[in-house]
Amino acid sequence: MLLSLIVLFCLFGVELASAQTSPSGTPMAKIQGLLLSADNMFRDTDEDSVELSGAVQIIANERHISADKAKISLKSRQVDLQGNVKLMTVSSTISGERILFDYESGTGVIYNGYVQSGPVLFEGAVIQKTGPEEYFVVDANYTTCTNCPATWNFSGTSIRAELGGYAYIKSPILRIGGIPVLPLPYLIVPLKSDRQSGLLTPSFEQSQSGGFTPSLPYFWAISRNTDATLIAKHYEFRGFKGLANYRYVLDKKSSGELDVGALNDRVFKNEGRLNEWRSEESQGKALMRWFIRYQHYQEQESGWVHRVSLLNASDLQYFRDFPKDGFETGSMKPLMDQDPAMETRMSATKNSNISHFSVDASYYQNLLQANPLAGNNDAVHRLPELRYAQVSQPLGSSGFYYSLDFDFANFTRSGAAFDSLAEQTIDGNRVRYIDNTCNSPDYGSNPNCEQIVGDPFDASKDLIRTGQRLDLQPSLSYPITITNGVDLLPKLSYRETHYNFPIPEVSNHVRRYVRADLAARTSFNAVYGDLSDLKSTRYKHEIKPEVIYTVLPWIDHKSHAVFGTETQRDIPVFESASVSDSDLFGASGLQFDYKDRIYDRNLVTYSVTNTITEKSWINEQPVYRQLALFKLSQSYDAWKDSQNIDHKQPWSNISLLADVRFNRFQTYTLLNHYPYQKYTNASSRVRINDDFGRFFEVGLSRLVTPPARPQDPVDISKRTEDYTFAGGMTSRYLNLMGKLTYDSVVRGKPAIKSWAYIAQFKPPGDCWIITFIHDQNTDGDTNLQLGFEFTFDGVPKQPLPQQALDNYGR
Repeated sequence: MLLSLIVLFCLFGVELASAQTSPSGTPMAKIQGLLLSADNMFRDTDEDSVELSGAVQIIANERHISADKAKISLKSRQVDLQGNVKLMTVSSTISGERILFDYESGTGVIYNGYVQSGPVLFEGAVIQKTGPEEYFVVDANYTTCTNCPATWNFSGTSIRAELGGYAYIKSPILRIGGIPVLPLPYLIVPLKSDRQSGLLTPSFEQSQSGGFTPSLPYFWAISRNTDATLIAKHYEFRGFKGLANYRYVLDKKSSGELDVGALNDRVFKNEGRLNEWRSEESQGKALMRWFIRYQHYQEQESGWVHRVSLLNASDLQYFRDFPKDGFETGSMKPLMDQDPAMETRMSATKNSNISHFSVDASYYQNLLQANPLAGNNDAVHRLPELRYAQVSQPLGSSGFYYSLDFDFANFTRSGAAFDSLAEQTIDGNRVRYIDNTCNSPDYGSNPNCEQIVGDPFDASKDLIRTGQRLDLQPSLSYPITITNGVDLLPKLSYRETHYNFPIPEVSNHVRRYVRADLAARTSFNAVYGDLSDLKSTRYKHEIKPEVIYTVLPWIDHKSHAVFGTETQRDIPVFESASVSDSDLFGASGLQFDYKDRIYDRNLVTYSVTNTITEKSWINEQPVYRQLALFKLSQSYDAWKDSQNIDHKQPWSNISLLADVRFNRFQTYTLLNHYPYQKYTNASSRVRINDDFGRFFEVGLSRLVTPPARPQDPVDISKRTEDYTFAGGMTSRYLNLMGKLTYDSVVRGKPAIKSWAYIAQFKPPGDCWIITFIHDQNTDGDTNLQLGFEFTFDGVPKQPLPQQALDNYGR
């Protein structure tokens, strides 16, 4: 269109007093600002009008008009256009059999025509152009599909529309392929890609526990930096549920998001998993179920960063019944089945070039309870925790470097300050558990069992759960370069840890020791690529062997209940990555976390790290990307080996980490081989993909709980060993991806633990996506979802990314 405007302006560059002839022989003229061209042209000076016929072309106020014939009234500034009429502007195209148009005001009437702006199209018997971008259409059709006939359209008795605004359709009927599907009384659709308030497309679900479930969302564009999504959802069996998502942006680096939901669950109130824990008069009574998620991140000009992460629910099984709540409407991650607690955390941190300081508070809701309405007396919280860390700084010009680490934590809970423990020997294994009226390790699953709180505290068996801990560790190091590529780092640290407990019998304790480290490392590397071109893509392969020797020459570590009562020499002393019940109630008697234990009295750790790094150039700037990382490590405990005890196991597990991120091949694999027990724990995921959206993935999760003591046997039969297979493909009209998890150690349950697949249909026209999701969680419900995404504003919707599959079939 722009080319047509330029050509016509060139043709009519000189104003003519009367009709002239263009070089092609077509009469043309410029009259009162109108550029005219036609096969035949007649001007009536008495009526002050111009009649044109044959290949009519008119340019008026940046509008290009074409027709078979036209009559222009110069007095009223109107033109009557007939036959193959087209009126084009920068933003839209108008066409019809006849158009009466006021070229001064830009208003008019179009008969049997259409208005098109991008892919947005209106058709009607009569279209009134009431403003620059405003239209009123009678006997109307509306679509954004680019194909003809349109894949979908809305027909209505009338449409009032503003391009770049909204369309208001009266008595609309949704037609699919021309077939009437859904009549509605009224419909408002957005005609712009900006955020705007309005009803979104409804979606539908079907599940065993909920039944048929339609959902209708409403998007509210509150302001430029805030919006909300309100969802009305009705479960066939459970009842009505309200959901809301609220988002805000404070600045480019600060934002927040809130998700809430509530329903009066008609199914849950009658289920045995709830009523067996309720009194007879409470059984079957209504129970309001709800959840709340909130995340906040704010960077302040002073350098402080404030974070808030809140998660809570009405009962401990809410997210088992509604695992997708909170992440379907927003961007938050779902609560995973293996998560032991719901965490609410708030922190304020400040980092500089040389230090880190943080104030942190964490509140936990214990999920490892069978009673859905159980209290939270046994959960231990960190309220608060203060941390200060100073990175190594030079000590003048002496060549020495110093650093400092400080940590204070207050561990608290609403229940007793300690747990009274009991023990049994089951199948030859010693088992410790919380003392209870049923004298059973599995008392938590029996409503008739109650925990026993012993009083007073028995230091020989009870477990301290609350108190304060202050940990201080200054260090001094002296880097040494022996030769090019070979470095030594000797380091001397002093650590002092103070404990204070609200138990008179063991109110406080102090542990002190000196730690000496010697790290030796070197590097072998080579660079590959076109070394003659500074801007070429290059690859660096680097191998970094490292040996770290640690010894504690002095320890002041008196006997105390906080460190348990077992002979510490008999317990493996290699640090683990997480704390579980086996640590708390096992032989080690772990208290709060692994800072309460000493693992490196005389320890040697060997590791080899292998990396491949890519250097490329984007916009004249170098970009570095780590393509592959392989790390192999193991530790040898010389102190353990020197003890005159049975069942010595001085060698730790052999750990292998593989992190590969090539364009078409990725894997993240973590292997831990236990040489004495002769088994390997594995977590691995391997993915192959191409540039066309196709991928295939295989995952393995194999876990055997290591014994608490070396002499205890490993029960391989109780291992978990799951295989996950996933794949997907994309095409012009269909996106398909799915996965399933296979349990190779079946114990009276189906071997297929979970599965999911997502199918997205993209009919011709680039105007909508139909999403079909079918999944089943582990030991959970089967759920089916059907959603529609119409492209009302003409901007095609993006399909779900491959990562969306991780949120289903968990």
